[in-house]
Amino acid sequence: MKSPLCFVLLCFSAAILSIVAGCSTAQQPGGIPPSPKSPTPVWVLQSSNLVNATITVSAGSHYNISFSITSAMTNPRVKGSFTASGGSGNDIETFIFDDMAYTNWVNGHQVNTFYNSGRITVANIDASITTPGKYHLVFNNGFSIFTSKHVSTTVNLEWYELRYQ
Repeated sequence: MKSPLCFVLLCFSAAILSIVAGCSTAQQPGGIPPSPKSPTPVWVLQSSNLVNATITVSAGSHYNISFSITSAMTNPRVKGSFTASGGSGNDIETFIFDDMAYTNWVNGHQVNTFYNSGRITVANIDASITTPGKYHLVFNNGFSIFTSKHVSTTVNLEWYELRYQ
């Protein structure tokens, strides 16, 4: 005949095994699978083309490209390049203004710029703009009385967005 101690140990072992089996992480109570891990935040570079063309800027005028910066954009930058041809100097002025500065500049006032190339033939653009609002990329040929200028340019607006993966 088996001893009562063996019976108690057998019952105790069975109870421990059933408790351990119930703690499995394969499923939650009710057969619901566990929730996946929390998404991981990742900064993703975004880009929007502002211009990719050869534009003609008439004598005494300018060419304006409007764009906007939103509060969802992190570290926005205007990046690109241009090459001017035409006239005796093969030159153009390139600016980036906020909306108020653009209005004042059109009306002949001195303004601050986010980018000012000066009167040159070729250059790279790399301007950081951190405040949400409306902006203007301007190719200016207002200084030329007789000659149109041709400007080959590619300029992009780049920024980062937080995404979850």
